[in-house]
Amino acid sequence: MTAYRSSTLLSVLCALLMLASTTFAQNKVCTPCTKGTDLRYPDEDVCKDLIPRTNGLFDTDNDCKNLQLEGYQKGCCMNPPFDYCQYCADGSPHNPDGIVPSGQFVGGQSCFDYMYSNSASIGMFEDGTCSDTFLQRAGHYCGCPNQQQECWLCPDKNPPSKSGKADAWVTGSNCRGIEFLFSLLTKEECSTFPMDVGADLAIFCGCGGLNQTEIEEQQEIFQCELCQGSGFMTNPGLTYTDGSSFTKTCQQADDFARDVIKTPYGCNNPRYFEGARTICCSNGSGAASVFSGVVTASLFVAGALAMAFV
Repeated sequence: MTAYRSSTLLSVLCALLMLASTTFAQNKVCTPCTKGTDLRYPDEDVCKDLIPRTNGLFDTDNDCKNLQLEGYQKGCCMNPPFDYCQYCADGSPHNPDGIVPSGQFVGGQSCFDYMYSNSASIGMFEDGTCSDTFLQRAGHYCGCPNQQQECWLCPDKNPPSKSGKADAWVTGSNCRGIEFLFSLLTKEECSTFPMDVGADLAIFCGCGGLNQTEIEEQQEIFQCELCQGSGFMTNPGLTYTDGSSFTKTCQQADDFARDVIKTPYGCNNPRYFEGARTICCSNGSGAASVFSGVVTASLFVAGALAMAFV
């Protein structure tokens, strides 16, 4: 009888061990990048810091998926976690036949196609959360309940007249893409975005409903110039861009600075004009030395939009 009980107990223990082994095999250990792919920049601190955060996580855990999403958004991983983020914040099914006017294609993309484009997983203000991705912010295009558009590029809520015009300075996008960006902002973000980035892109894109009186009053308060101080443009017709993105001349950069840039922050931001000033202006960069280089949340959005068109 004792031998029989011992044999039974041993069988139970073996079964438990097999069950535990099967469970562990089915739940693979979490890796910084989805599907265990290698980090793109393994020597960069921002990427190396992701590795210890996987401790104790399986690849099926939401915390692991959020970490892998963050890794993609920070540029450390080639791809976001597949089929993880959804359009609808409440988990409702979306309409796959809806159209997302992402700006990458003239007629937009179907909700089905856009969902599986890597650019849809870019975060606007916060990394590592589906709620702040372009995808979920675009839920109102795909029939998600309780998700409505709150912001428009143009004051009259109509498409801009110059949808194909290219902004090489602030967003790195054409006006279709800029219009899409604005449509993803909340009402509060919409009101602060132009001043945060220091540019009125509605003017650049040829929007209707603009208040010309306000525009003129703003120009009296502050007027940006490409070549500041004692500098001057050496060759207005010179193409100063390298051809890797949009082709722009020195005169176009100066026109953008004068007509679209509205704040000293925007005017002195080296991310916008450093390349143009170095090549186009007699005094080199010509930018004010007091620029702090602080990157605002809205500037991050502009960078994210540029990334979406790579």
